Amino acid sequence: MPTSAKNLEKRDLGRTGLQITRLGFGAWAIGSRGYGKVERGDAEAALEAYINAGGNFIDTARGYGDSEKIIGEFLQARPGLREKLVIASKLGMHDPQELREGLQTSLENLQVDTIDLMYLHSPPDDESTMNAVLDVFEEFQARGKIRAIGASVKGPNVTRHTVQLCRQYINTGRVDALQVIFSVFRQKNLEMFEEAENAGVAVVGRTALESGFLTGKYTPGHSFKEGDHRRRWSQEKLNTILQEVERLGNEHAKAPYRSLTHFVLRYVLEEPRLTSMLVGGKNARQVEEQMSALHSPAVADEQFQALREHYRGFEQLLNPQDA
Repeated sequence: MPTSAKNLEKRDLGRTGLQITRLGFGAWAIGSRGYGKVERGDAEAALEAYINAGGNFIDTARGYGDSEKIIGEFLQARPGLREKLVIASKLGMHDPQELREGLQTSLENLQVDTIDLMYLHSPPDDESTMNAVLDVFEEFQARGKIRAIGASVKGPNVTRHTVQLCRQYINTGRVDALQVIFSVFRQKNLEMFEEAENAGVAVVGRTALESGFLTGKYTPGHSFKEGDHRRRWSQEKLNTILQEVERLGNEHAKAPYRSLTHFVLRYVLEEPRLTSMLVGGKNARQVEEQMSALHSPAVADEQFQALREHYRGFEQLLNPQDA
């Protein structure tokens, strides 16, 4: 069990009574689905690095390959660790029986009795379907199988409809957390952050590094291998994105920031209504780099506002699908 974990700032997960660290661990990549194969040792080392850095919020899903199973085995090998963590997962079915079966599988994979936060994965737009699914989630809650209910609002695009769907779920009064895309390049979801906060609904961000583009690791002309979800961007659009990443890095990711990763993570963490931002990595080195951004200085107000204005409406470039 990790012994060197640091004490990091925690924020209330909405009205749930749970508290989570400012950076959460997004466990999509370690499941070897969407980002290429990840060796088991690297996956466990990534989790270890996150916890040693003081993180307590792990986010997975049934759709993330072997992710839930890896986390479950990791926890079982470290007695007492489960009680120190907040674990979130996601179910993407709409049929009540499939949801019940899906929940049972997630509990078995994670080797836990209760999942702290269960999201509707790509939640339905239709209100009758939405309410029927929420009925089942509230059944799970009443049985003590989950503690809180969330909606992980659809990706990979951010559009006007994305914001409307967030508002639809906030207005039900039946969800405790929303998970949404939020980065220096895609800020449209900010339009509903205040409404969520006023309703006691936590906002968890994802994609701050824009699927790795904002690490600065990739240059124009790069192409991703078959099976990598980032192939859904056309090569022309990808080149344009990576050119803009280079510009951002050259103009803004300077001392005291040691990397573009640190700068863009500090940028999103300056948003006070964001409860937590998910980061992820395929190995310990990547996770340590991301978590160390918590100790970088805040982005200056003038720089922050300039970037917010510059990238207003920038979603169309980053959205992989035309919409």
